[in-house]
Amino acid sequence: MTAKTPVEGRRLSPAEQLAAAARDTTLADILTTADADGWTLAVVKQAVLAVGRHRNEFSANDFRDLLPELGAQMVGVAVRGLATQRLIEPTGARVPSTLPSTHGHGIAVYRLTPLGRGQQQEAAA
Repeated sequence: MTAKTPVEGRRLSPAEQLAAAARDTTLADILTTADADGWTLAVVKQAVLAVGRHRNEFSANDFRDLLPELGAQMVGVAVRGLATQRLIEPTGARVPSTLPSTHGHGIAVYRLTPLGRGQQQEAAA
């Protein structure tokens, strides 16, 4: 039986499940060692929501030049968290990653949800 992802709404193959587990472990390690107080993650989440307010669609590529090195490492954690909170959602589109170490691997494109837009308006008030 394959697991269904809450973010993408599709079933994962066993290989995808293993890759997702490895990814989640890596993201948890980053949070534990690099952001013990959660401050960096909170700032990165705000950056993602702010970019979403000004662009219809965005990907992790849009944050590489905006955030210092540690913040750039947190984009994946922030995006997953915001998607779990239903503040952003994947569009179904993918773009090649601009991070050299990924060799152009496809990454998801996201947009704000109505809930995410509402949160941005509350934060601005």
